[in-house]
Amino acid sequence: MTEASFAGAAGLLARRVGLRLDPALRHRLERCVREGAETHRLTLDQYVADLESNLALFQDLLNRVTVQETAFFRDPGQFQALASQVLPSLREPVLVWSAGCANGQEAYSLAITLAESGFQDWRVLATDVSTQALRRASEGRYTQREMTGISDSRLQRYFQREGAEWAVIPNLKQRVTFQRHNLMTEVAPFAPGACPVIFCRNVLIYVGPADLLAFLDRLIPWMSPSGYLFLGYSESLWQVTDRFQLVNLGDAFAYQKSGAQPKKSAPPPGDGEAHARKSPPPPAGEGRVGAADPEVATLLAAGESAAGAGDAGRAVTAFRKAAYLDPDHPLAHFQLGLALEASGDARAARRAYAAARAAIARCDTARVEAALEGYRLAALEDVLRIKLEAAA
Repeated sequence: MTEASFAGAAGLLARRVGLRLDPALRHRLERCVREGAETHRLTLDQYVADLESNLALFQDLLNRVTVQETAFFRDPGQFQALASQVLPSLREPVLVWSAGCANGQEAYSLAITLAESGFQDWRVLATDVSTQALRRASEGRYTQREMTGISDSRLQRYFQREGAEWAVIPNLKQRVTFQRHNLMTEVAPFAPGACPVIFCRNVLIYVGPADLLAFLDRLIPWMSPSGYLFLGYSESLWQVTDRFQLVNLGDAFAYQKSGAQPKKSAPPPGDGEAHARKSPPPPAGEGRVGAADPEVATLLAAGESAAGAGDAGRAVTAFRKAAYLDPDHPLAHFQLGLALEASGDARAARRAYAAARAAIARCDTARVEAALEGYRLAALEDVLRIKLEAAA
């Protein structure tokens, strides 16, 4: 593929959906463009030229290149926090938005959490830019391998066997609405203030800084005054915007508008005991990378909160303690490096970046990449390489 063809496809994806083609995604895009050109029997140059005016062709490329890896109850601590910390403070009707829903497992996990909450009037709105993913999600059918994360009791209650697959039961499925939505160009798909909970996890890692900031600025007026924004554990709004604040929700964390005051718990509707029930703690090896020790997770969150408040010294202290407790946690070292860089200590920052690179070599790659949901360690390695070369 010529550099001009690659640049044309990458530029179009960036302009229309904000996709940031870092080195880790270049090979993926090249492969998807070649596959698309072969499927439509076009030369690479003609295929890329036609992407500009042929919306169906562009959507086909978008379906190919977007990452749709997910699982039921991925990062279970966040669902536990939703059930025990957030939902008891809400009143009906309740709307939860799964932004970037991929193949639907997150949306149905939210629906199960809401079905067990005691609320009667609730629904889940699930969106994605991939029409292929939305078709799969709306079907609500999954292989046995894809049922990881579903307990036996939930499997029997919310799914039914259909041949070799498991299908979401109609009563749950009808509570979830799927629609195409472009986070980077369209306003939120609900009335302002109508959605108190937004799950937008492991989507923004693929977005460039300018598009990310524009999305957040566009989202603010639509969020409820005390609404919650859940991001992936590998994502942070530190040094991105001061319009959100990090809040502690038990063993998980979310963002609220800066200055928002969390609502006091209201008496739950219907089955009050359902609200009080807590999900089981995350099994060993699941949840935040390297955060099996709750103290590490607390320190990482404290570091992000301090950095967001502009207190680089306090951030350095928190991240340094987290890296000490879990030396094989590459993100702890990386965040420490960023905090040290912000504090003006370039030499110490370089040591932290080197430690992060070394931790990548020691860590459990499969576990880390599973938690990052499609964001590969190679991308972090590229960032670290750039940081270390700049500091040399």
